[in-house]
Amino acid sequence: MAALVNVNMIRIHQVKCGDPKEIETRLLKKLNMPRKDLLSWSVHRKSVDARGQKVLFSFVIDAEVRNPKKYLKHRDVSIAPDETFRYEPTGTISLADRPIVAGFGPAGLFAALLLAEYGYKPIILERGAAIEERQIDVDRFWKEGRLDPESNVQFGMGGAGAFSDGKLTTRSKDLRTRKIFDDLVRFGAEKDILYEQHPHVGTDGFVRILKNARQYIESQGGTFLFHTHLDDVIMEEEKLSAIEVTAHDTHEGTGTYRYRIPAQALIAAMGHSAGDTIRMLNRRGMHMENKPFAIGVRIEHKQTFINKAMLKDHAHDPALIPARYQVTASASTGKGVYSFCMCPGGYVIAASSQPETVVVNGMSYHARNGENANAALLVQVDGTDTGDRLFAGLDYQEKLEHDAWNLSKSFKAPVQLASDFVEGKVSDHFEEVKPTYPLGTVFADFNTLLPAPIAKSLKEALVQFEAKIPGFLDGALMTGLETRSSSAVRLERDKQSLMSSLYGVYPCGEGAGYSGGIMTSALDGLRCAIALMDCFDKPSKSPIQ
Repeated sequence: MAALVNVNMIRIHQVKCGDPKEIETRLLKKLNMPRKDLLSWSVHRKSVDARGQKVLFSFVIDAEVRNPKKYLKHRDVSIAPDETFRYEPTGTISLADRPIVAGFGPAGLFAALLLAEYGYKPIILERGAAIEERQIDVDRFWKEGRLDPESNVQFGMGGAGAFSDGKLTTRSKDLRTRKIFDDLVRFGAEKDILYEQHPHVGTDGFVRILKNARQYIESQGGTFLFHTHLDDVIMEEEKLSAIEVTAHDTHEGTGTYRYRIPAQALIAAMGHSAGDTIRMLNRRGMHMENKPFAIGVRIEHKQTFINKAMLKDHAHDPALIPARYQVTASASTGKGVYSFCMCPGGYVIAASSQPETVVVNGMSYHARNGENANAALLVQVDGTDTGDRLFAGLDYQEKLEHDAWNLSKSFKAPVQLASDFVEGKVSDHFEEVKPTYPLGTVFADFNTLLPAPIAKSLKEALVQFEAKIPGFLDGALMTGLETRSSSAVRLERDKQSLMSSLYGVYPCGEGAGYSGGIMTSALDGLRCAIALMDCFDKPSKSPIQ
Protein backbone atom coordinates (compact mmCIF):
# COMPACT_ATOMS: atom_id res chain seq x y z
CA MET A 1 0.00 0.00 0.00
CA ALA A 2 1.44 3.37 -1.04
CA ALA A 3 2.13 5.96 1.63
CA LEU A 4 -0.24 8.92 1.74
CA VAL A 5 1.09 12.19 0.37
CA ASN A 6 0.60 15.24 2.58
CA VAL A 7 -1.45 17.53 0.32
CA ASN A 8 -0.74 20.49 2.61
CA MET A 9 3.04 20.35 2.03
CA ILE A 10 4.58 23.02 -0.18
CA ARG A 11 8.16 23.77 -1.16
CA ILE A 12 9.46 27.34 -1.01
CA HIS A 13 12.68 28.35 -2.76
CA GLN A 14 14.91 31.38 -2.19
CA VAL A 15 14.26 31.96 1.51
CA LYS A 16 17.31 34.12 2.28
CA CYS A 17 18.67 35.29 5.59
CA GLY A 18 21.98 36.04 7.27
CA ASP A 19 21.24 33.85 10.30
CA PRO A 20 19.45 30.47 10.17
CA LYS A 21 17.52 31.54 13.27
CA GLU A 22 15.66 33.98 11.02
CA ILE A 23 14.28 31.33 8.63
CA GLU A 24 10.75 31.25 10.00
CA THR A 25 10.46 35.04 10.09
CA ARG A 26 11.73 35.34 6.51
CA LEU A 27 9.46 32.53 5.36
CA LEU A 28 6.34 34.16 6.78
CA LYS A 29 7.33 37.50 5.28
CA LYS A 30 8.05 36.02 1.83
CA LEU A 31 4.61 34.39 1.71
CA ASN A 32 2.79 37.19 3.55
CA MET A 33 1.55 34.38 5.79
CA PRO A 34 -0.03 34.67 9.25
CA ARG A 35 1.75 32.48 11.80
CA LYS A 36 -1.38 30.37 12.36
CA ASP A 37 -1.20 29.09 8.75
CA LEU A 38 2.29 27.64 9.22
CA LEU A 39 1.83 24.20 10.77
CA SER A 40 5.43 22.96 10.49
CA TRP A 41 8.52 23.40 8.34
CA SER A 42 11.91 21.83 7.66
CA VAL A 43 14.99 22.68 5.60
CA HIS A 44 15.17 20.75 2.34
CA ARG A 45 18.32 22.38 0.95
CA LYS A 46 20.80 24.98 2.13
CA SER A 47 23.24 26.93 0.00
CA VAL A 48 25.32 30.07 0.35
CA ASP A 49 24.88 33.29 -1.62
CA ALA A 50 28.13 35.27 -1.38
CA ARG A 51 27.55 37.51 -4.40
CA GLY A 52 26.86 40.62 -2.38
CA GLN A 53 28.74 42.46 0.33
CA LYS A 54 27.06 40.32 2.95
CA VAL A 55 27.02 36.53 2.94
CA LEU A 56 23.48 35.16 2.94
CA PHE A 57 22.13 31.66 3.37
CA SER A 58 19.60 30.61 0.76
CA PHE A 59 17.17 27.91 1.89
CA VAL A 60 14.66 25.66 0.21
CA ILE A 61 11.93 25.02 2.79
CA ASP A 62 9.29 22.31 2.95
CA ALA A 63 6.32 23.61 4.91
CA GLU A 64 3.01 22.14 5.99
CA VAL A 65 0.45 24.93 5.72
CA ARG A 66 -3.24 25.65 5.90
CA ASN A 67 -4.89 26.53 2.59
CA PRO A 68 -1.91 25.59 0.37
CA LYS A 69 -3.66 26.74 -2.82
CA LYS A 70 -3.45 30.30 -1.53
CA TYR A 71 0.35 30.14 -1.22
CA LEU A 72 0.99 28.18 -4.41
CA LYS A 73 0.17 31.42 -6.26
CA HIS A 74 3.38 32.97 -4.95
CA ARG A 75 6.65 33.00 -6.85
CA ASP A 76 9.19 30.30 -5.84
CA VAL A 77 6.44 28.08 -4.38
CA SER A 78 5.41 24.64 -5.62
CA ILE A 79 3.85 21.46 -4.31
CA ALA A 80 6.47 19.53 -2.34
CA PRO A 81 7.16 16.31 -4.25
CA ASP A 82 6.79 12.99 -2.50
CA GLU A 83 10.36 11.69 -2.18
CA THR A 84 9.56 8.57 -0.18
CA PHE A 85 11.50 5.47 -1.24
CA ARG A 86 9.13 2.65 -2.15
CA TYR A 87 9.76 -0.90 -3.20
CA GLU A 88 6.87 -3.27 -2.59
CA PRO A 89 7.53 -6.87 -3.57
CA THR A 90 4.84 -9.47 -3.03
CA GLY A 91 4.95 -13.21 -2.50
CA THR A 92 7.40 -15.18 -0.36
CA ILE A 93 11.13 -15.73 -0.18
CA SER A 94 11.86 -18.97 -1.99
CA LEU A 95 15.59 -18.73 -2.64
CA ALA A 96 17.11 -22.02 -1.50
CA ASP A 97 20.27 -20.21 -0.38
CA ARG A 98 20.96 -16.85 1.18
CA PRO A 99 22.22 -14.21 -1.28
CA ILE A 100 25.91 -13.29 -1.17
CA VAL A 101 27.25 -9.73 -1.23
CA ALA A 102 30.98 -9.64 -2.00
CA GLY A 103 32.45 -6.40 -0.69
CA PHE A 104 31.15 -3.90 1.83
CA GLY A 105 32.07 -0.59 0.27
CA PRO A 106 29.22 1.85 -0.40
CA ALA A 107 27.71 -0.41 -3.09
CA GLY A 108 27.88 -3.57 -0.98
CA LEU A 109 26.71 -1.72 2.12
CA PHE A 110 23.47 -0.50 0.56
CA ALA A 111 22.84 -3.73 -1.34
CA ALA A 112 23.21 -5.73 1.88
CA LEU A 113 21.15 -3.22 3.85
CA LEU A 114 18.20 -3.40 1.45
CA LEU A 115 18.32 -7.19 1.27
CA ALA A 116 18.35 -7.34 5.07
CA GLU A 117 15.41 -4.94 5.31
CA TYR A 118 13.35 -7.22 3.09
CA GLY A 119 14.17 -10.38 5.01
CA TYR A 120 16.82 -11.94 2.75
CA LYS A 121 19.48 -12.36 5.48
CA PRO A 122 22.46 -11.74 3.18
CA ILE A 123 25.93 -13.16 3.71
CA ILE A 124 28.52 -10.40 3.33
CA LEU A 125 32.06 -11.37 2.31
CA GLU A 126 34.96 -9.04 3.09
CA ARG A 127 38.53 -9.96 2.21
CA GLY A 128 39.64 -7.28 4.69
CA ALA A 129 38.87 -6.65 8.33
CA ALA A 130 35.94 -5.07 10.15
CA ILE A 131 36.36 -1.33 10.54
CA GLU A 132 37.71 -1.44 14.11
CA GLU A 133 40.52 -3.87 13.22
CA ARG A 134 40.99 -2.33 9.80
CA GLN A 135 41.75 1.06 11.37
CA ILE A 136 44.55 -0.60 13.32
CA ASP A 137 45.90 -2.23 10.14
CA VAL A 138 45.81 1.08 8.24
CA ASP A 139 47.39 3.04 11.10
CA ARG A 140 50.18 0.44 11.32
CA PHE A 141 50.83 0.84 7.60
CA TRP A 142 50.86 4.63 7.78
CA LYS A 143 53.21 4.66 10.79
CA GLU A 144 55.46 1.68 10.11
CA GLY A 145 55.05 0.86 6.42
CA ARG A 146 53.76 -2.65 7.21
CA LEU A 147 51.15 -3.34 4.55
CA ASP A 148 48.48 -6.01 4.97
CA PRO A 149 47.52 -6.88 1.35
CA GLU A 150 44.08 -8.06 2.51
CA SER A 151 43.21 -5.29 5.00
CA ASN A 152 44.16 -1.77 3.96
CA VAL A 153 42.71 1.45 2.58
CA GLN A 154 41.21 -0.41 -0.39
CA PHE A 155 39.99 -3.66 1.24
CA GLY A 156 37.80 -4.03 4.31
CA MET A 157 34.57 -2.77 5.79
CA GLY A 158 33.57 0.50 4.13
CA GLY A 159 35.84 0.12 1.11
CA ALA A 160 37.91 3.08 -0.03
CA GLY A 161 35.02 5.34 1.03
CA ALA A 162 35.90 4.72 4.67
CA PHE A 163 39.18 6.61 4.24
CA SER A 164 38.12 9.56 2.14
CA ASP A 165 36.56 12.99 2.41
CA GLY A 166 33.17 11.32 2.40
CA LYS A 167 31.63 13.60 -0.22
CA LEU A 168 27.97 12.84 -0.86
CA THR A 169 27.34 15.07 -3.86
CA THR A 170 25.62 13.57 -6.88
CA ARG A 171 23.93 14.82 -10.03
CA SER A 172 21.51 11.90 -9.97
CA LYS A 173 17.82 12.76 -9.73
CA ASP A 174 17.02 9.21 -8.59
CA LEU A 175 14.60 9.38 -5.66
CA ARG A 176 16.53 6.58 -4.02
CA THR A 177 19.20 9.10 -3.10
CA ARG A 178 16.89 10.29 -0.32
CA LYS A 179 16.87 6.81 1.18
CA ILE A 180 20.67 6.78 1.18
CA PHE A 181 20.83 10.10 3.04
CA ASP A 182 18.16 9.02 5.50
CA ASP A 183 19.96 5.75 6.19
CA LEU A 184 23.28 7.50 6.71
CA VAL A 185 21.65 9.77 9.28
CA ARG A 186 19.91 6.78 10.87
CA PHE A 187 23.30 5.15 11.38
CA GLY A 188 25.08 8.18 12.75
CA ALA A 189 25.75 10.88 10.14
CA GLU A 190 25.06 14.48 11.06
CA LYS A 191 21.58 15.62 9.99
CA ASP A 192 23.03 18.50 7.98
CA ILE A 193 23.83 16.09 5.13
CA LEU A 194 20.09 16.10 4.39
CA TYR A 195 20.17 19.72 3.27
CA GLU A 196 23.74 21.02 2.81
CA GLN A 197 24.65 21.99 -0.74
CA HIS A 198 27.94 20.06 -0.52
CA PRO A 199 27.29 17.34 2.08
CA HIS A 200 30.14 15.25 3.37
CA VAL A 201 30.72 12.81 6.21
CA GLY A 202 34.48 12.54 6.67
CA THR A 203 36.45 9.47 7.67
CA ASP A 204 35.59 9.78 11.34
CA GLY A 205 31.89 9.96 10.50
CA PHE A 206 31.96 6.88 8.29
CA VAL A 207 33.52 4.76 11.02
CA ARG A 208 30.49 5.35 13.24
CA ILE A 209 28.05 4.73 10.38
CA LEU A 210 29.70 1.44 9.40
CA LYS A 211 29.59 0.05 12.93
CA ASN A 212 25.90 0.86 13.33
CA ALA A 213 24.97 -0.39 9.86
CA ARG A 214 26.70 -3.69 10.53
CA GLN A 215 24.88 -4.13 13.83
CA TYR A 216 21.56 -3.43 12.14
CA ILE A 217 22.15 -5.87 9.27
CA GLU A 218 23.17 -8.55 11.77
CA SER A 219 20.04 -7.85 13.82
CA GLN A 220 18.01 -8.64 10.70
CA GLY A 221 19.74 -11.99 10.19
CA GLY A 222 22.67 -10.90 8.01
CA THR A 223 26.07 -12.55 8.47
CA PHE A 224 29.50 -10.96 7.98
CA LEU A 225 32.51 -13.07 6.99
CA PHE A 226 35.62 -10.91 7.37
CA HIS A 227 39.09 -11.95 6.19
CA THR A 228 37.29 -14.06 3.59
CA HIS A 229 38.39 -13.97 -0.05
CA LEU A 230 36.10 -14.85 -2.97
CA ASP A 231 38.14 -17.45 -4.86
CA ASP A 232 35.71 -18.92 -7.35
CA VAL A 233 32.14 -19.12 -8.59
CA ILE A 234 30.65 -22.54 -9.31
CA MET A 235 28.21 -22.77 -12.20
CA GLU A 236 25.88 -25.74 -12.73
CA GLU A 237 23.59 -25.93 -15.74
CA GLU A 238 24.71 -22.37 -16.60
CA LYS A 239 23.48 -20.98 -13.27
CA LEU A 240 25.33 -20.02 -10.11
CA SER A 241 25.19 -22.84 -7.59
CA ALA A 242 27.94 -22.00 -5.10
CA ILE A 243 30.98 -19.90 -4.38
CA GLU A 244 34.36 -20.93 -3.03
CA VAL A 245 36.12 -18.78 -0.48
CA THR A 246 39.32 -18.79 1.52
CA ALA A 247 39.04 -17.69 5.13
CA HIS A 248 42.11 -16.37 6.95
CA ASP A 249 42.38 -17.38 10.61
CA THR A 250 43.25 -14.16 12.47
CA HIS A 251 42.55 -15.36 16.01
CA GLU A 252 44.43 -18.61 16.47
CA GLY A 253 47.31 -18.29 14.06
CA THR A 254 47.98 -17.53 10.44
CA GLY A 255 46.36 -20.56 8.86
CA THR A 256 43.78 -20.46 6.08
CA TYR A 257 41.05 -22.80 5.03
CA ARG A 258 38.94 -23.03 1.89
CA TYR A 259 35.30 -24.00 1.75
CA ARG A 260 32.20 -23.78 -0.41
CA ILE A 261 29.03 -21.77 0.24
CA PRO A 262 25.83 -22.71 -1.68
CA ALA A 263 24.51 -19.66 -3.53
CA GLN A 264 22.07 -18.83 -6.29
CA ALA A 265 22.67 -15.07 -6.27
CA LEU A 266 25.85 -13.03 -5.84
CA ILE A 267 26.21 -9.24 -5.88
CA ALA A 268 29.83 -8.69 -6.94
CA ALA A 269 30.68 -5.33 -5.31
CA MET A 270 34.34 -6.02 -4.61
CA GLY A 271 35.81 -2.68 -5.75
CA HIS A 272 38.18 -1.78 -8.56
CA SER A 273 41.35 -2.72 -6.66
CA ALA A 274 40.30 -6.39 -6.58
CA GLY A 275 41.95 -7.17 -9.90
CA ASP A 276 42.48 -10.81 -8.93
CA THR A 277 38.76 -11.35 -8.37
CA ILE A 278 37.85 -9.55 -11.58
CA ARG A 279 40.23 -11.75 -13.56
CA MET A 280 38.77 -14.86 -11.91
CA LEU A 281 35.24 -13.88 -12.99
CA ASN A 282 36.49 -13.42 -16.53
CA ARG A 283 38.08 -16.88 -16.52
CA ARG A 284 34.70 -18.29 -15.47
CA GLY A 285 33.06 -16.71 -18.51
CA MET A 286 31.88 -13.27 -17.41
CA HIS A 287 31.90 -10.86 -20.34
CA MET A 288 34.02 -7.76 -19.74
CA GLU A 289 35.39 -4.83 -21.67
CA ASN A 290 38.05 -2.19 -21.19
CA LYS A 291 36.83 1.28 -20.29
CA PRO A 292 38.49 4.69 -20.10
CA PHE A 293 39.88 5.69 -16.72
CA ALA A 294 42.20 8.38 -15.37
CA ILE A 295 45.52 8.69 -13.58
CA GLY A 296 47.50 11.56 -12.14
CA VAL A 297 48.78 13.08 -8.93
CA ARG A 298 47.58 14.78 -5.76
CA ILE A 299 48.30 18.50 -5.53
CA GLU A 300 48.51 20.23 -2.16
CA HIS A 301 48.10 23.92 -1.33
CA LYS A 302 47.77 25.79 1.90
CA GLN A 303 44.07 25.87 2.72
CA THR A 304 44.41 29.59 3.48
CA PHE A 305 45.52 30.15 -0.14
CA ILE A 306 42.50 28.27 -1.48
CA ASN A 307 40.22 30.26 0.83
CA LYS A 308 41.64 33.55 -0.44
CA ALA A 309 41.70 32.50 -4.10
CA MET A 310 38.12 31.23 -4.09
CA LEU A 311 36.41 33.56 -1.62
CA LYS A 312 38.30 36.85 -2.00
CA ASP A 313 36.89 39.28 0.60
CA HIS A 314 35.05 36.45 2.37
CA ALA A 315 38.19 34.35 2.90
CA HIS A 316 37.80 34.40 6.68
CA ASP A 317 34.04 33.92 6.88
CA PRO A 318 33.39 30.77 8.97
CA ALA A 319 30.20 30.15 6.98
CA LEU A 320 32.23 29.62 3.82
CA ILE A 321 35.56 28.11 4.82
CA PRO A 322 37.24 25.81 4.16
CA ALA A 323 36.79 26.67 0.48
CA ARG A 324 36.91 24.13 -2.32
CA TYR A 325 37.68 24.36 -6.03
CA GLN A 326 37.03 22.47 -9.24
CA VAL A 327 39.09 22.93 -12.39
CA THR A 328 39.11 21.39 -15.85
CA ALA A 329 41.30 21.79 -18.92
CA SER A 330 41.74 20.43 -22.43
CA ALA A 331 45.26 19.61 -23.57
CA SER A 332 46.70 19.63 -27.08
CA THR A 333 46.94 15.84 -26.80
CA GLY A 334 43.13 15.73 -26.93
CA LYS A 335 42.96 14.58 -23.33
CA GLY A 336 40.85 16.12 -20.64
CA VAL A 337 42.43 17.00 -17.30
CA TYR A 338 40.36 17.69 -14.21
CA SER A 339 40.42 17.97 -10.45
CA PHE A 340 38.74 15.15 -8.55
CA CYS A 341 37.92 14.37 -4.93
CA MET A 342 39.04 17.75 -3.62
CA CYS A 343 39.66 17.48 0.14
CA PRO A 344 39.54 20.85 1.94
CA GLY A 345 41.64 20.75 5.12
CA GLY A 346 42.62 17.20 4.24
CA TYR A 347 45.55 14.82 3.93
CA VAL A 348 47.28 12.85 1.19
CA ILE A 349 47.24 9.21 2.29
CA ALA A 350 49.06 6.00 1.40
CA ALA A 351 46.50 3.82 -0.39
CA SER A 352 48.48 0.81 -1.63
CA SER A 353 46.87 -2.62 -1.56
CA GLN A 354 49.73 -4.61 -3.12
CA PRO A 355 53.34 -5.01 -2.00
CA GLU A 356 55.96 -2.95 -3.81
CA THR A 357 53.51 -0.36 -5.14
CA VAL A 358 52.94 3.29 -4.30
CA VAL A 359 49.37 4.59 -4.54
CA VAL A 360 48.06 7.84 -3.07
CA ASN A 361 44.59 9.17 -2.34
CA GLY A 362 43.01 12.03 -0.41
CA MET A 363 41.17 12.03 2.91
CA SER A 364 39.73 14.47 5.41
CA TYR A 365 37.95 14.33 8.72
CA HIS A 366 34.51 15.83 9.25
CA ALA A 367 35.96 19.06 10.65
CA ARG A 368 38.15 19.59 7.56
CA ASN A 369 40.56 21.55 9.73
CA GLY A 370 43.89 20.34 8.33
CA GLU A 371 46.47 22.91 7.24
CA ASN A 372 46.54 21.81 3.60
CA ALA A 373 43.97 21.33 0.87
CA ASN A 374 44.53 18.57 -1.65
CA ALA A 375 42.88 17.33 -4.82
CA ALA A 376 43.60 14.75 -7.47
CA LEU A 377 44.62 16.16 -10.84
CA LEU A 378 43.68 13.43 -13.29
CA VAL A 379 44.33 12.86 -16.98
CA GLN A 380 42.07 10.74 -19.16
CA VAL A 381 43.49 7.38 -20.26
CA ASP A 382 42.10 5.14 -23.02
CA GLY A 383 43.10 2.41 -25.42
CA THR A 384 45.49 4.67 -27.32
CA ASP A 385 47.61 4.71 -24.14
CA THR A 386 47.17 1.13 -22.96
CA GLY A 387 46.39 -0.96 -26.00
CA ASP A 388 43.18 -2.85 -26.65
CA ARG A 389 43.96 -6.17 -24.95
CA LEU A 390 41.53 -6.95 -22.11
CA PHE A 391 43.04 -5.92 -18.77
CA ALA A 392 45.63 -3.73 -20.51
CA GLY A 393 44.39 -0.87 -18.35
CA LEU A 394 44.84 -2.87 -15.15
CA ASP A 395 48.39 -3.79 -16.21
CA TYR A 396 49.07 -0.13 -17.08
CA GLN A 397 48.00 0.99 -13.60
CA GLU A 398 50.02 -1.71 -11.85
CA LYS A 399 53.19 -0.93 -13.83
CA LEU A 400 53.04 2.74 -12.87
CA GLU A 401 52.49 1.86 -9.22
CA HIS A 402 55.55 -0.44 -9.30
CA ASP A 403 57.58 2.25 -11.08
CA ALA A 404 56.77 4.67 -8.25
CA TRP A 405 57.89 2.07 -5.69
CA ASN A 406 61.17 1.44 -7.54
CA LEU A 407 62.25 5.07 -7.11
CA SER A 408 63.15 4.35 -3.48
CA LYS A 409 62.35 0.64 -3.09
CA SER A 410 59.89 1.72 -0.40
CA PHE A 411 56.42 3.17 0.15
CA LYS A 412 57.86 6.69 0.00
CA ALA A 413 55.82 8.73 -2.46
CA PRO A 414 57.39 10.68 -5.33
CA VAL A 415 56.94 14.44 -4.98
CA GLN A 416 57.70 17.52 -7.06
CA LEU A 417 56.89 21.21 -6.84
CA ALA A 418 54.24 21.98 -9.43
CA SER A 419 56.27 24.89 -10.80
CA ASP A 420 59.36 22.67 -11.20
CA PHE A 421 57.28 20.08 -13.04
CA VAL A 422 56.12 22.71 -15.51
CA GLU A 423 59.70 23.92 -15.96
CA GLY A 424 61.14 20.41 -16.25
CA LYS A 425 63.27 20.56 -13.11
CA VAL A 426 63.64 18.01 -10.31
CA SER A 427 62.79 19.66 -6.99
CA ASP A 428 65.29 19.59 -4.13
CA HIS A 429 63.34 21.38 -1.39
CA PHE A 430 59.85 22.11 -0.11
CA GLU A 431 58.45 25.59 0.04
CA GLU A 432 55.53 26.72 2.21
CA VAL A 433 53.50 23.59 1.55
CA LYS A 434 54.84 20.56 3.41
CA PRO A 435 53.70 17.03 2.40
CA THR A 436 51.02 15.34 4.49
CA TYR A 437 51.71 11.89 3.00
CA PRO A 438 52.57 9.74 6.05
CA LEU A 439 55.33 7.38 4.84
CA GLY A 440 57.95 9.83 3.62
CA THR A 441 58.66 11.23 0.18
CA VAL A 442 61.32 11.14 -2.50
CA PHE A 443 61.96 13.93 -5.01
CA ALA A 444 61.27 12.78 -8.55
CA ASP A 445 60.35 14.14 -11.97
CA PHE A 446 56.80 13.34 -13.02
CA ASN A 447 57.82 14.28 -16.57
CA THR A 448 59.64 10.94 -16.75
CA LEU A 449 57.66 8.90 -14.20
CA LEU A 450 54.35 9.50 -15.99
CA PRO A 451 53.92 8.34 -19.60
CA ALA A 452 54.75 11.17 -22.00
CA PRO A 453 51.17 11.94 -23.17
CA ILE A 454 49.98 12.06 -19.55
CA ALA A 455 52.84 14.30 -18.43
CA LYS A 456 52.36 16.65 -21.39
CA SER A 457 48.62 16.92 -20.75
CA LEU A 458 49.10 17.58 -17.04
CA LYS A 459 51.76 20.22 -17.70
CA GLU A 460 49.53 22.11 -20.13
CA ALA A 461 46.61 21.88 -17.71
CA LEU A 462 48.63 23.33 -14.82
CA VAL A 463 49.45 26.35 -16.96
CA GLN A 464 45.73 26.81 -17.66
CA PHE A 465 44.88 26.39 -13.97
CA GLU A 466 47.42 29.06 -13.08
CA ALA A 467 45.69 31.44 -15.49
CA LYS A 468 42.32 30.68 -13.88
CA ILE A 469 43.58 30.76 -10.27
CA PRO A 470 46.64 33.02 -10.03
CA GLY A 471 49.15 31.51 -7.61
CA PHE A 472 47.95 27.94 -8.22
CA LEU A 473 51.51 26.86 -9.06
CA ASP A 474 53.37 28.88 -6.43
CA GLY A 475 54.77 26.47 -3.86
CA ALA A 476 52.13 23.84 -4.64
CA LEU A 477 53.32 20.27 -4.10
CA MET A 478 52.47 17.29 -6.30
CA THR A 479 52.48 13.76 -4.79
CA GLY A 480 51.95 10.56 -6.76
CA LEU A 481 50.70 8.39 -8.04
CA GLU A 482 46.90 8.59 -8.07
CA THR A 483 45.93 5.53 -10.11
CA ARG A 484 42.79 4.19 -8.41
CA SER A 485 40.22 6.88 -9.16
CA SER A 486 38.14 4.57 -11.36
CA SER A 487 37.99 1.09 -12.81
CA ALA A 488 39.85 0.21 -16.00
CA VAL A 489 37.29 -2.46 -16.92
CA ARG A 490 33.53 -2.79 -17.05
CA LEU A 491 31.89 -6.07 -16.09
CA GLU A 492 29.09 -6.29 -18.62
CA ARG A 493 25.51 -6.75 -17.42
CA ASP A 494 22.06 -6.71 -18.95
CA LYS A 495 20.56 -3.23 -18.86
CA GLN A 496 17.22 -4.46 -17.54
CA SER A 497 18.03 -7.37 -15.23
CA LEU A 498 21.49 -6.04 -14.24
CA MET A 499 22.69 -9.64 -14.37
CA SER A 500 26.00 -10.59 -15.98
CA SER A 501 26.61 -13.36 -18.49
CA LEU A 502 27.02 -15.60 -15.43
CA TYR A 503 23.42 -16.25 -14.40
CA GLY A 504 22.90 -15.18 -10.79
CA VAL A 505 25.92 -12.86 -10.62
CA TYR A 506 25.31 -9.09 -10.45
CA PRO A 507 28.33 -6.85 -11.14
CA CYS A 508 27.94 -3.80 -8.92
CA GLY A 509 29.56 -0.48 -8.06
CA GLU A 510 32.91 1.08 -8.91
CA GLY A 511 34.79 -2.16 -9.38
CA ALA A 512 32.28 -3.25 -12.01
CA GLY A 513 32.57 0.08 -13.81
CA TYR A 514 29.10 1.43 -12.99
CA SER A 515 29.79 4.19 -10.49
CA GLY A 516 32.37 6.72 -9.40
CA GLY A 517 31.97 7.79 -5.80
CA ILE A 518 30.07 7.09 -2.62
CA MET A 519 26.60 8.16 -3.74
CA THR A 520 26.62 6.60 -7.22
CA SER A 521 28.02 3.39 -5.73
CA ALA A 522 25.35 3.31 -3.03
CA LEU A 523 22.66 3.87 -5.68
CA ASP A 524 24.03 1.02 -7.77
CA GLY A 525 23.96 -1.20 -4.69
CA LEU A 526 20.26 -0.45 -4.24
CA ARG A 527 19.55 -1.10 -7.92
CA CYS A 528 21.31 -4.47 -7.87
CA ALA A 529 19.55 -5.56 -4.67
CA ILE A 530 16.17 -4.68 -6.21
CA ALA A 531 17.07 -6.46 -9.45
CA LEU A 532 18.05 -9.56 -7.48
CA MET A 533 14.75 -9.58 -5.58
CA ASP A 534 12.76 -8.95 -8.75
CA CYS A 535 14.44 -11.88 -10.46
CA PHE A 536 14.34 -14.52 -7.77
CA ASP A 537 11.77 -14.07 -5.03
CA LYS A 538 9.77 -11.41 -3.34
CA PRO A 539 9.13 -11.42 0.41
CA SER A 540 5.60 -11.12 1.74
CA LYS A 541 6.38 -8.68 4.53
CA SER A 542 6.74 -4.93 4.17
CA PRO A 543 10.14 -3.29 4.52
CA ILE A 544 11.30 -2.83 8.09
CA GLN A 545 10.93 0.74 9.23
